[in-house]
Amino acid sequence: MTRYAVAGGLLLVVVWGWTASFSWLDVSALCRVRIEVELLEGDRGSIKEAIAVVRREDPVAYRDLCRWVDRIQEERECMAGDPQADPRLRGASVISLAQVDPALARAHDAAGCYMRGSRVIVLRRPREGDDHAALLRERVEAIKRSAGYARAFWTGASR
Repeated sequence: MTRYAVAGGLLLVVVWGWTASFSWLDVSALCRVRIEVELLEGDRGSIKEAIAVVRREDPVAYRDLCRWVDRIQEERECMAGDPQADPRLRGASVISLAQVDPALARAHDAAGCYMRGSRVIVLRRPREGDDHAALLRERVEAIKRSAGYARAFWTGASR
């Protein structure tokens, strides 16, 4: 009997470690958010730091994050729209997205964005020379804002 208890405990520790290394896990708040980054270029640690700051600073935004967001992805830029979905771009060989909609150019440079209709937040990958403190603050604000957008979409209300 004790052999099974030890094996079960060991399995629980392994599963806990695996889950905690690839996601934000807060058992007390029943919160799990997967964090997806590039294996060699990703910065999972700063995303976890930003979520910890959100948890400390803004409990409402943290609750929104835990309830309405399943995944945070780190990408080179926010993909504000799929060019294939825009009929003005179909069949066009080379066209600047900024010509189609200036908001798309601003969105590509944003610190983070919410993929409307999903439970995914996309954060911009750190660039060379980014100050850690400024990057952390930028990510905190992007997570707060995007978690509010996710809540507003799924509840049909605004904050």
